[in-house]
Amino acid sequence: MPLNWMLRGCLTRFGAVFSESLMVRTVGLICLPLLLAVGLAVVVAISFSNRDARTALEARARQTVALLAGGVGDALWNVDRVAAQSILHPLSKDPDFVGAVVFERGGSVFLGLGEVDPPRSGLIVEQVSLIRLTAGGQAGEQGRGQHIGQLRLYLTTANAERTINSRAWAIALSGLGLLVAVCGLLAVIVRGVTAPVRQMTDGMAVLAAGRIDLEIPRVDRRDEIGRMAAALGTLKQHAAERLEFIERQARHMEVIEEIVAKRTGELTAALETLKLAQNELIRSEKLAALGGMVAAIAHEINTPIGSSLTVATTLSDKITEFQAILQGKELRRSVIRDYSDSFGTASQLLVGNLLRASELIGRFKRVAVDQTGELRRRFELDVVCGEVVAMLRPTYRHSPVSIDLRLPGGVVMDSFPGALGQVLTNLMTNAMLHAFADATAAGSITVGATLEEDGRHVTLTVADDGAGIPAAVLPRIFDPFFTTKLGSGGSGLGLHIVYAIVMRVLGGVVAVESQIGQGTRFSIVLPLVAPQQSGQDAVEEPVIMPS
Repeated sequence: MPLNWMLRGCLTRFGAVFSESLMVRTVGLICLPLLLAVGLAVVVAISFSNRDARTALEARARQTVALLAGGVGDALWNVDRVAAQSILHPLSKDPDFVGAVVFERGGSVFLGLGEVDPPRSGLIVEQVSLIRLTAGGQAGEQGRGQHIGQLRLYLTTANAERTINSRAWAIALSGLGLLVAVCGLLAVIVRGVTAPVRQMTDGMAVLAAGRIDLEIPRVDRRDEIGRMAAALGTLKQHAAERLEFIERQARHMEVIEEIVAKRTGELTAALETLKLAQNELIRSEKLAALGGMVAAIAHEINTPIGSSLTVATTLSDKITEFQAILQGKELRRSVIRDYSDSFGTASQLLVGNLLRASELIGRFKRVAVDQTGELRRRFELDVVCGEVVAMLRPTYRHSPVSIDLRLPGGVVMDSFPGALGQVLTNLMTNAMLHAFADATAAGSITVGATLEEDGRHVTLTVADDGAGIPAAVLPRIFDPFFTTKLGSGGSGLGLHIVYAIVMRVLGGVVAVESQIGQGTRFSIVLPLVAPQQSGQDAVEEPVIMPS
């Protein structure tokens, strides 16, 4: 394991040096093919030397057995082992000789010299048949001779291999020396190129880091290195000029940042003041709408209350008269019947007027509580819209504009009825103020609703057939404080409040369509379940009207 780590560390360091040094990479890329070429030449030389040595040894073995076959064959025919041994004995002086064996015709050993059965590895084995020629036959004509035995010769290749190895080492050392010499010369040449290049590379790195305190290497050459040094000097000069320009710009930017920070503080304070004024105006707008509604309802309640007061006064007088008659002595049935009818009529009128007043007060109380408290609850859309329209009808009772409700029943919402009522009030007030500016022109305002197909949203529409909104004004109608009736009853907050309530409180979207002379249509898509508000749903405590 430590050896593996050491080898891996060496390879890593070599790879880092090889990738970071141009000289090492250049010398390596040139010397590596040379090293491979030298290695291949050594391998080829060894291969050819080995083949040539083996071929020569095999040829010598064939010649030797061919020369000895005649004499050994005669000795074998004559069964003369001494003669055969004397013929084979000179072979033992051959350094490549291992052994020689003469076999009889049956395969038995007639004579053996040296190793009779050596191992087969690293040997040249050559054998020849021993022939006894018949009369008239010639040597080599086996068809006319008699086979009497076999001569087998063993020669070793160890001496040839040692010679080949020594020759291979000589070739390898010569090639390695030549390679070292070439690499050294190449390293000296490459170093003369890469040294100034490395110096200029370090200089460019310093320039890239934003420093100009570097010495440009002096290179008195007219080649690429000299031109590169001159270009580096020019680059240093430009970097110094650029750095000076940046410093001037930085000082200028500091002054600008101080001015911007001062102006930002002033604008922030002005924005906070504007927001406070806007919130105050919005609150005043809501209270003004509620105050107008109170005045209209008070005027509407005066009629049943006044009638009730008149009936109650008359009834009190009748009761006084009836009590006086009861104390007298002239009490007739007809008198009792007349007073009873008067009492019944008076009580019916009194109850009817008081019920009418109670209904108006209860309706106003629900609307007022919703609008001032902003409480979240479940309600039916048609009921809340009907109550809001009923509260607005007395305000526009003398106007020729009719208000139509086209609301489906059974649409239950979990939302903020006060916010919804505020939206409906502002839209209808805006229509009365802008769409029907001519109080004598008849018209209509239609409040409708449609349940969407997904069953989770409802589209509330407020449409009129009034004057319409010009195309140039239409994109700005929801902007705060934008109004075409400035100084004539318009504050520029009515539709802005509508937009803010629909988007932020009710979780819906509002759109408007209008054409001059054909009217305006506001479409509000609301979820049946309003999104949860951050903080408490009830922003203010509800105002409880006296019962």
